[in-house]
Amino acid sequence: MDKKATMKKITEKVGREKAIDLVMQAYNTELLTTLLNRLEEGKAKMIGGYKRRDQLDDALERVLAVCDLTP
Repeated sequence: MDKKATMKKITEKVGREKAIDLVMQAYNTELLTTLLNRLEEGKAKMIGGYKRRDQLDDALERVLAVCDLTP
């Protein structure tokens, strides 16, 4: 996914300041989710261990998905 293009789409929908705020909130949520999943006892054993993800990419996808729901 092209992060700049995705951010541009979000910015067109909600404006620059709101886009930054929404993506940062989603990014923080992604980071916390990743950390909590890593700390959860037994989780690493069940799924083969920690796999590195791009939380910013995930955050952009989530925000864009919500923005696309609106007209």
